[in-house]
Amino acid sequence: MPTQSGLSKLIGRTIIVLGLSGITSVALAEPDDLNQSPYMTEFNALDIDGSGSLSKTEASKDRSFNKSSFQAADVDSDEALSQMEYADYKSQSQNKEVGRIVDDSAITAKIKANIIKEVGLKGLQISVETHKGIVQLSGFVDNKTQIVRAEEIAQSIRGVKSVRNSLVVKS
Repeated sequence: MPTQSGLSKLIGRTIIVLGLSGITSVALAEPDDLNQSPYMTEFNALDIDGSGSLSKTEASKDRSFNKSSFQAADVDSDEALSQMEYADYKSQSQNKEVGRIVDDSAITAKIKANIIKEVGLKGLQISVETHKGIVQLSGFVDNKTQIVRAEEIAQSIRGVKSVRNSLVVKS
C-alpha cells in the first residue's frame, strides 16, 4: 500500500498506458510536460538565465533569430522576448514555410501538367523541381526548340521567380 506522500505523487502525475500487440507499456508524465508545446520546450532551453524571457544573445542561439527577426518578434519593444512573443513568431515562421512549400509544389505540378499537355514535348523525360519560386528543369529532349518551349512554359506560371534550365539535347 502506497504511503500518503507516495499516493500524492501518483495522483499528481498522469499515467499513460498503451497496449500494442499484447505488450503494455506505462509512462509517467508530469502535468506540465503534457501541456508544454515544442516552442515552450525550445524557449526554456534557450532561457539560460531563467528569467522567463529571452535576451538577444539567448535568442540568437536559435537559428530562426537574427537582428531583424528578433525585432519583429519583440512586439512590445522591450529588448526581450516573452514566451508568447517567441511562440507567436516561431508559429508564424513555420506557417510561412509550410505555405512556401505548398506554393512550390503547386508551381511544380502546374509546370509538369503543361509540359505533358504540350504537343512535341516528352514531359515524362523532363524533371521539374521548385524551391522558393526558383524552377529547375532537367532531363533530355530531342532538340533545342523543346528546351526553349519548356522554359517558356515554366516562366508562364504565376509564382515563378526564375527558371534554371538544365535540359540537354540528346545526341
